[in-house]
Amino acid sequence: MSTSVPTPAIHSAASPVTAGHDTVGADSVAPTTPLPRLLGVLAARPLLILLLGIGLLAANTSLVYANALVVVVDVVALGLVALAMRAEGRRLGDLFCPLRWLDLAWGALLLLILVVGFLASNVAANLIVYGGAPPVPTGAAPAVPLWVGLVAVLIAPLTIALSEEAVYRGYAQPRLQQRIGRIGALIAVAAAFGLQHVGFALTSGPEVASKVLTTFFAGLILGGLWLWFRRLLPLVLAHWGLDLLFLGLPTLALALL
Repeated sequence: MSTSVPTPAIHSAASPVTAGHDTVGADSVAPTTPLPRLLGVLAARPLLILLLGIGLLAANTSLVYANALVVVVDVVALGLVALAMRAEGRRLGDLFCPLRWLDLAWGALLLLILVVGFLASNVAANLIVYGGAPPVPTGAAPAVPLWVGLVAVLIAPLTIALSEEAVYRGYAQPRLQQRIGRIGALIAVAAAFGLQHVGFALTSGPEVASKVLTTFFAGLILGGLWLWFRRLLPLVLAHWGLDLLFLGLPTLALALL
């Protein structure tokens, strides 16, 4: 999740706004990325996660497994971004460079913003969908093997952060911005980011709506942070921390029950 707004003429190491203008991937975008390629990269991850969720339900397996198996989707999505970047004569790593120690501090600050923003997004989504707090789940917690919990806490938060930030903020948002403007790109990418979470909540219509709205609002925050920073790495670090707190650790707790 991310947000940002820069001033190209200023280059101060102390400013997060100018920190992004040294990078290849932030402002230096191919003149016109072919629309099919752009939409393909943007749509691939939501479709793959939807297929993952459908597959788990067809196998009568808890959707909690998706919190670990999403690593496979992350690798495929990163591969697609790498191919799209290569078609522009660039590398996937260009989206994340340069690497700076100061990014750790900015990442910690953005994590605080994201945690507050995500919680506020969840409250707003539940108010819209349920008119208040969501119903308390009934029945026994799903049985989750330890390997799912370990992958979800040790690997998935990092691969999710790298993949989602590369796909949505690093690749899609600046290229869409060339076609439909800053606000249009921000909303479109946040919508795709929200829709990708349908595959994680297929068992209940209201749960799907709440998750999509929560992550749509969070996507607006993430997109706004990208517009502010124009650098991806601090967002990746903050996104990793957010998914560790709200996805990895809860999944591990389920596995240890």
